[in-house]
Amino acid sequence: MAHAYARKDALSSLSEIDLDHPVPRVASLLSEERNDELLGYVQAEAFTHVFTGDVESDPYEFFAGLERELREAPSFHLWVDIPLCRYRCHFCQFPTLVTSSRSETADATARRWVDANIKEARAWVAAVPALRTTPVGEFCLFGGTPSVLPADEIERLVRFYRETFAIDERTSMRAEGSPDSLTEDILTTLRASGFTALSYGIQSFDDRLLAIANRRHTGEQALQVRAAAERLEFDRVDGDLVWGLPGQTVAGFLDDVDRMIEARFSTVVAIKLHLRSFHDVESAIGHVSPAPWEDPRVREQLARRGDAWPSLGQQLQMREGAVDRLTAAGYYEHPTTYFPRRDMGPELWRSLNLDQDRQVPQVGIGLGAYSWCGYAEANVVAAPAAYLGLVEKGEIPFENVTTVSAEHREVRAVQMALSTCQPLREDVHRSRFPGSSLLSGRWGTMFDSLADRRLVHIDREAGRVALTEAGATLVEAVMNTQMGR
Repeated sequence: MAHAYARKDALSSLSEIDLDHPVPRVASLLSEERNDELLGYVQAEAFTHVFTGDVESDPYEFFAGLERELREAPSFHLWVDIPLCRYRCHFCQFPTLVTSSRSETADATARRWVDANIKEARAWVAAVPALRTTPVGEFCLFGGTPSVLPADEIERLVRFYRETFAIDERTSMRAEGSPDSLTEDILTTLRASGFTALSYGIQSFDDRLLAIANRRHTGEQALQVRAAAERLEFDRVDGDLVWGLPGQTVAGFLDDVDRMIEARFSTVVAIKLHLRSFHDVESAIGHVSPAPWEDPRVREQLARRGDAWPSLGQQLQMREGAVDRLTAAGYYEHPTTYFPRRDMGPELWRSLNLDQDRQVPQVGIGLGAYSWCGYAEANVVAAPAAYLGLVEKGEIPFENVTTVSAEHREVRAVQMALSTCQPLREDVHRSRFPGSSLLSGRWGTMFDSLADRRLVHIDREAGRVALTEAGATLVEAVMNTQMGR
């Protein structure tokens, strides 16, 4: 009975739409009883984009697997996570620390966390020597909000990584930040340090919604950063929007998308607001304390105030409306939720990490960071005190490590490839996994079922499997409910 009631609630939310906009094209598909798993997944709003291993392991196995793979890989992706923020957004579930409003205290905190990151990086190089010599495909200064660092700390951190890892003129350098911290001075520092790609969270251009989310910037500031980055000749500027915010309307979100198109962002990242706690999801390392919006009482208070969460039907109207507008403006989806302009192509790290014929390793250094290779994956602890204590001892502070069994390695590779929203090629799959086929056996059975439900199209003559429009909308649900280990 519990399942029946859950399905009834999900169908009710699916049917609640904005009558000024088209009915979601996936609504009829999700209403079919054979797609209950997909409907349940979409309704649960689970976090994805992390592809876990399936066998508990230890750091030494991870280091050995990473070393082997790096010696054969053309490059790897390097994340540097600085967990500092000036405030905590009400939806944020990532491991972060809010810095002091006093400049002296904030500067001291910045130095401490840059020191810790450098010390952890040295431990990585000692454990996996190939990290020194394997080319870095993309270097990403991530967070938190790394743009809250003082300019001299950014310079010190980048200088260390340039001296320690194989970063050269072929390496793509990307930095992340927020509109309120990406000042002209910080943007100039980033550009002088070699960064050519910039990504930052905008979430919405509606100042009222930003205030509800505890964002400390305006929509106009977000556009000012875009203009400043263009003046400073960043090669690409990518921006994030969130759909599903409390009080958000379909028309309001689509207006945000139009403004991103008008400003010619290189990539428009359209992310669904996830309310399910990271603490309930095996594949995510969350903040040590819940995000305010995880509390149902807070959500109820917002709803009583007139800022209710959009229904599932309205959220899907936002998603499909955004895809229509972005496609018409020359953007395409690669990977899921990322819409680069066709003249720009996808963010390099996404191609390196996920595309079917590449999938090179990723190393994350910092609080709550995530690393993986074809053989294993690992998460760093999310508790700041525990992290600092272990790093001080010269350890890499892993919270968990898993290896990937031979059978699951193939499953994970197909999941990653499908998440790019690009066609899967039979020849590439057979080359990577001899004796296996996407068109027969267990994969053939699964893809035939998805094709019958209008989620994929199979071109047997060309040897390709491609997501349909509905499949791209529901790709996360497809990956996580239809592709067992």
